[in-house]
Amino acid sequence: MANKISLSRLETFLFDACDILRGNMDASEYKEYIISMLFLKRVNDQFEVHRDRRKKTLTDMRGVSDPEILYGELERQNAPEYDFFVPLAARWKSLDGDPEYYTDSEGKQQLHQFIKDLTEEIGDHINKALSALQDANLDKLDGVFNQDNINFNKTFGKNNKQISDEDLRKLIQHFNRMNLRDDNLEFPDLMGAAYEYLIKHFADSAGKKAGEFYTPNEIVKLLVNILEPGEKAEIYDPTVGSGGMLSAAKEFIEEKINPNAKVVLYGQEVNDKTWAVAQADLLLKGETAYITKGDTLYEDGAAGEQFDFMLSNPPYGKSWKKIQKKVLANSNGRFDVGQPRSSDGQLLFTLHMISKMKPAELGGSAIAIVHNGSPLFSGDAGSGESEIRRYVLENDWLEAIVALPTDLFYNTGIATYIWLVRNNKPEKRKGKIQLIDASGFWKPMKRSLGNKRRRIDEEQIREIIDIHKAFEPGPYSKIFELEDFAFRKVFLDLEETDENGKPITEEKEVTLAQNKLDDTLLIKTADDKKRLAELKDKKGKEGEFTFNLNPESELATKQKTADTSITIRKTLDGNKLGLKAIINVPKMVKDTEYIPWKDDKEAFLQKEVEKKWEITKEEKGYEIPFTKHFYVYQPLREASLVTNEIAALENENLELMKQLGLNGINLTMADLPQLK
Repeated sequence: MANKISLSRLETFLFDACDILRGNMDASEYKEYIISMLFLKRVNDQFEVHRDRRKKTLTDMRGVSDPEILYGELERQNAPEYDFFVPLAARWKSLDGDPEYYTDSEGKQQLHQFIKDLTEEIGDHINKALSALQDANLDKLDGVFNQDNINFNKTFGKNNKQISDEDLRKLIQHFNRMNLRDDNLEFPDLMGAAYEYLIKHFADSAGKKAGEFYTPNEIVKLLVNILEPGEKAEIYDPTVGSGGMLSAAKEFIEEKINPNAKVVLYGQEVNDKTWAVAQADLLLKGETAYITKGDTLYEDGAAGEQFDFMLSNPPYGKSWKKIQKKVLANSNGRFDVGQPRSSDGQLLFTLHMISKMKPAELGGSAIAIVHNGSPLFSGDAGSGESEIRRYVLENDWLEAIVALPTDLFYNTGIATYIWLVRNNKPEKRKGKIQLIDASGFWKPMKRSLGNKRRRIDEEQIREIIDIHKAFEPGPYSKIFELEDFAFRKVFLDLEETDENGKPITEEKEVTLAQNKLDDTLLIKTADDKKRLAELKDKKGKEGEFTFNLNPESELATKQKTADTSITIRKTLDGNKLGLKAIINVPKMVKDTEYIPWKDDKEAFLQKEVEKKWEITKEEKGYEIPFTKHFYVYQPLREASLVTNEIAALENENLELMKQLGLNGINLTMADLPQLK
């Protein structure tokens, strides 16, 4: 075990490899070349092991002795022993039986150049090696090593500088010192560990927005442990990155449930280069994995699929305005519930994952997703965000939210939260939501890595998991009913009054309908009837007509007028009769009130609103004010304590001044600001 490659040894090796590339490119681009070389070397080392195993089977068990026949059998691309077949053009070194020369397209004999022996035009040779490796394993590597993803002849900067043959030769020699066979590794996740290291140490200059980065290992562990994936699981990550979450979920099942469990991994990644890393890593570990390329929101690579467990750390605070039309055109019902504002599309990933849940009667599904604080409260009642929260809460799918410490990620220090969503809640959790404040569960890093200054250790992960499992109220856990997060947005008309409390009125022009005149007006006398007939006569004269107003009419009650009479102005336009009047109505102002759903709205308004009010409209909204529920009031300290502390500081400063030879000057703290 002492000679095996440990994580610390790998990190030292990677740092030295990056040092070779220093000065050729931006540090954030190291990972593309280091990961490709790492993959190429590891595939070659493993291929040599599998080739020796196949040779032993051919010679010892099948009795093949003829060198030519034996070599032909060793070169069979579809041989069952090979996870990957490495063609001659991609071989790190010459293997047993490999020809020394080959015939080129012009019929000339050329010396085979294996990677470890390259001396010139090295970038071109490595590109061809990766292409040949991809072509020989298209069922697994199709698209992984396209030159859009990785190109060792790429130019950098204003001077179009390429990695020199000298630096590439040093890089090859460096990788030649490390044997990357399975039995030489202390841990299986070589590519994932390498990718995390390169992100941690060399991604600072990439200028990526919050969320577009590798998820630290301790957060992945927490996500997987709180999700608790079970045996025979199909696990999905729609923002798969380098595949670390999927690998961790599978390891959890194998370590804690069944080492022989049947686990199938699914994912999608929008970044071609990161997709290539994920595909390569999962394939190297022999996982049953299906990782698709493309934007999950409008190129759903898992359309029609459903999964047992899902986990994700989607980009947050990222605008989806430019792709909005494509997203909605390809929604397939996923986003019909509501859409968040175009400046932040993270809740779309929540809806996407919910669309992949299996029906509860078939066992249901569970989701663990990381969000920033915005999805908790952004958006008013009726907005897309509020409607999405309403959809999740009223279906009783939200099981818990865990507040994480700040400064956990490499490229952002913002507060983040784990949402645990499932449609198969245990009975005791039905109708309930647990909030867990784990924001204080952290240890300081010995050395900051970008914005990452804190970590969650194994013991703290266990504490958080135990709090979740206990499902009991406490200092770090609060239990709520679904409607504790609901509120009414009430639209009000408020009646304005003067200093004496009397209603203030204003004039308002209204249009009267001819067929409602009999109800609107008080017609008692023969003269009233005569004038009403004249008013209705479309062939009569225009003019003004005054009548007594019926206080119980629709007009009087709807407009809340206290007028007892009304003057109607009659106009004629051909056969059209126009009837308008000016009436006095109470002066109203518009207002809104937010009322907790469980509160009696009438009692709330009577207490909170002084003016005479009328409800004109109501909307139901949802928000989760997480911080409010864990706020602990800190009373101000007594003035005497503060005064004593100030006096002590003054004395300390005076003592320091004496030590500086200023003891002859009588100074107090009040004098110090005047010193020049």
